[in-house]
Amino acid sequence: MRAVLRSYGVALCALTLCPGMLAQDEDPCEAVPSAKATKLIEKGTDKRKHDADKRRGYLEDALEEDDTALEAAFALGLLAHTEARRNGGSLSEARSLLLSVHEACSRYNEEVPYTLGAIAYAEDRYRDALDWFDRFLQWESRTGQPIAPRNRKRVEQVNGVLPELQFLLEFNAHADAAPPRVLAEVASRDAEYLPALSADGTLLFFTRAGERKAKGDLVSKPFEDFTWARRTGPANPFDSGVRLEDPFNRSGGYGGASISVDNRSLYLAIQSPAPGNPENVDLYSTRYSLMEDTGDEQVYLWTEPEPIAALNTPDGWESQPAISPDGQTLYFAAIRPGTTTDEHGNPTIDVLASHWNGTQWTEAVVLPAPINGPYSDKAPFLHPDGRTLYFASNREPGGGGYDIWMSTLDSLSSPFEVDAWSAPVNLGTPLNTEGDEHGLVISTDGSTAYFSSRRPGTQGLDIMTWSLPESLRPRASVVVRGQLDISDDLRDTPISLELRYAQSRRAQAIDLGDDGAYAAIVDLAAEEDVLLVAKADGAAFTAGIVVDREDPGPALVNADLTIRSVSERDAAFEIEDIHYATGSAVIDRTSRLMLDLFAEYLMDTGLSVEIGGHTDDVGLDADNLALSQRRAEAVRDHLVAGGVPDAGLKARGYGETRPRADNGTEAGRAKNRRTEFRILTD
Repeated sequence: MRAVLRSYGVALCALTLCPGMLAQDEDPCEAVPSAKATKLIEKGTDKRKHDADKRRGYLEDALEEDDTALEAAFALGLLAHTEARRNGGSLSEARSLLLSVHEACSRYNEEVPYTLGAIAYAEDRYRDALDWFDRFLQWESRTGQPIAPRNRKRVEQVNGVLPELQFLLEFNAHADAAPPRVLAEVASRDAEYLPALSADGTLLFFTRAGERKAKGDLVSKPFEDFTWARRTGPANPFDSGVRLEDPFNRSGGYGGASISVDNRSLYLAIQSPAPGNPENVDLYSTRYSLMEDTGDEQVYLWTEPEPIAALNTPDGWESQPAISPDGQTLYFAAIRPGTTTDEHGNPTIDVLASHWNGTQWTEAVVLPAPINGPYSDKAPFLHPDGRTLYFASNREPGGGGYDIWMSTLDSLSSPFEVDAWSAPVNLGTPLNTEGDEHGLVISTDGSTAYFSSRRPGTQGLDIMTWSLPESLRPRASVVVRGQLDISDDLRDTPISLELRYAQSRRAQAIDLGDDGAYAAIVDLAAEEDVLLVAKADGAAFTAGIVVDREDPGPALVNADLTIRSVSERDAAFEIEDIHYATGSAVIDRTSRLMLDLFAEYLMDTGLSVEIGGHTDDVGLDADNLALSQRRAEAVRDHLVAGGVPDAGLKARGYGETRPRADNGTEAGRAKNRRTEFRILTD
């Protein structure tokens, strides 16, 4: 192309930047080319008399003669586009020419936005393609000009490609993100798949399959082992994983698992041959139960897996369970009578769900659209936030094979209701590929995904891990777990345990295990302070701060509590998590939240109490005594402001006179800096 075309974008842009090239009040859209340029344009657009090369030459000459000739630039842009498509060359020339036309006159011709949309589509610039195609579809309303009859069929074509473009935009939204990596800790030459992550992030269950040769065997035999890997905390690496012992792995294969928030109930799919259906797979449950308590040691074992009879069918396939964080809904994948068929009438895999009615699982229901449809959907995982469902599907459009998708449950709806779930979103590249991805689970904080895939860099089918982009994350949550130590005189008293969200005053009940263990999910996305409260008739105030909204979200909260009877004579009960600025009696923000709960406790029970302030031995005795008195009075004043009758409160400072730990260590001094209450009797 001639030198004039290399600078054409600048020259044409000058139409709006350099008014001297046109009359100051002349509209670029109405500008008429010079007579000579007009004749060259006529030749350059005459396909009957001139071939493409000659037409190009005439149009280039027209632009050299009159660089304001939009008609020449437009025709040359279309010609360059046709040549690039035919030869597989670059589209940059056509793009530059047509962009310059658009910038000079946005209402010049509807083929400008249409062709720019087609160019953007071919160059994988999906957002630009959608924008240009929208301009084309809105041409008449934007410009007041009709679309030429020859371009009418393109309206239907564009409308047909819009869904695919929207999908491609979502699919490639995170193309620049760091790619998934193999979870090296558990990777081996065998296949690892169907991961199940405990809510506290310390356990990873999965299936490991391959071939092995036992001692004395002449040939290798296939195996499929239910396996678990463990770690001490969410930030630590897993071990390599070991085969679970009895009562697991006796025979048959495993088709996925899911574990409850407290790590005590395990739901799993086990191959269970049935008459006429040797490949039958059913759902089972087992419980990690206390088998022996010697006083020095507690022994826990998994109980014998029991089939969930209400959910299994002898002529179907029930697999890949996922338990909700509240333990009330069990999701799973199934092919059986009643599940969706494809366009040819063949059965597909559906995601089903069942509700726990207090005594048993109810009849399972196929989740409504948009979760299920005439394609296969499987491997559901409901995040601990209780709202975000991830699953594998081969629906179209997709990246190829099974992709991972996500949908969100309306907070006010039941998962079984129509329109309860949002339109599924494909997690896109680099997670999804042209192959199969399935079995995705996500850490409770929402940041890390684990899934199964076979792709370059794997040894076969491996478990991979990926840092989720923000837009694909569920609501951030955290597990609060602990042990409630119950005094002997309260053993037979009903005890309630709950999380209290301080700002919204929302209460969340927690189930207490027979051994006093508990676990619950805290919604960090609510950005509230959260307290843990234990209550029982005749019990002392028992509570603690588990989440401080001003601190970074914790990966895991360990919160043990001790609940004691107020009948203990002369007993002192510490009010946990009461803090002051150094050398000050000013109560900090989270401590005031605790005292608000304590005020509620005192008004409910009608108790009269002495508030006792205690310090460590750092500093002068007299100063510590005075400081402890001021702190006790500050607590009393806050309680009175909260509605507690002043007559039922007494403030007393004890200074350093009643240590309960060694002041020679920082840990001991911290225990000695405390606020206690004693029951006052008449």
